[in-house]
Amino acid sequence: MTNARCIRCGTVNLVADESCKVCGTELRPEFSEEGSAPPAGSDPSPRAYTNDIPPFTGASDGIGPTFHLFKKNLWLITKIVFVIVAPFEIFKIVSIGQAELDWQLYSGLFALERVCDFLITPALFYALLKVMQTGTAPGINESYRWGLSKIPKLSLAEILSWILTLIGFVLLIVPGFIFSLAFTVVAPVAIFEKGSAVDALRRSWQLTKGHRWNILGASIVLGVLISVISAAVTGVVTIFALNGIAFWPLTVAAQIVSDIFARALTVLSLVIYVGILRTLESGQSVIE
Repeated sequence: MTNARCIRCGTVNLVADESCKVCGTELRPEFSEEGSAPPAGSDPSPRAYTNDIPPFTGASDGIGPTFHLFKKNLWLITKIVFVIVAPFEIFKIVSIGQAELDWQLYSGLFALERVCDFLITPALFYALLKVMQTGTAPGINESYRWGLSKIPKLSLAEILSWILTLIGFVLLIVPGFIFSLAFTVVAPVAIFEKGSAVDALRRSWQLTKGHRWNILGASIVLGVLISVISAAVTGVVTIFALNGIAFWPLTVAAQIVSDIFARALTVLSLVIYVGILRTLESGQSVIE
């Protein structure tokens, strides 16, 4: 019997099924052929049209595609990050300036940074998958409109993962590392798959089994590179300051550049998620 591939999650269903047995998306058999164009206005699928991302079998399968995606879509990533981060960085430097940070102010800034993350991540995932799916970059407004409905579940799942990871580090360091690696793909799971925030944590834990050493290796390499870039940008600003050039827009620009390159870790989580899905058999459910 002819099969129909779900345009959202990639699961193969019987063509007689009206909706996907995994994510509940209405099936459209006329678009089930491999490489066919998706219907206009459809959500991007994290499993279809992702030939740029190989199955995740080693750290290099995360590092290489992440570099490729980031470099190829640098301008798109810059625009998505800039519209959220720039106002925040300007507010931070103009309103707070050189004020001494107490715990309340630091907590407020940390919370605002996380809000920025929750806004940017769904829009960034949508934009990258749309580029891979159609070859055309979506508009910034389109990306953020799509991501708005994903924010509540994403934020709750991320907060729960941070709490569990923090508890792991407080009790014993090793469980903290295990939790942090196990929840690497909680963001794409929360954004693209159905279920609750707790389901997203459980699903991320299941998907990353057997891949955590590779995830650790890829994360370390990218983390080191991002740290080097941030240090270089900060060093340039420091040199200017030592030479009497203290210009706050320069400081803001440097921070925005650092924020843009920090998104490489966000891209890595998407690459790992898609790569792990691609290691599954084509007929296997993406939700175990």
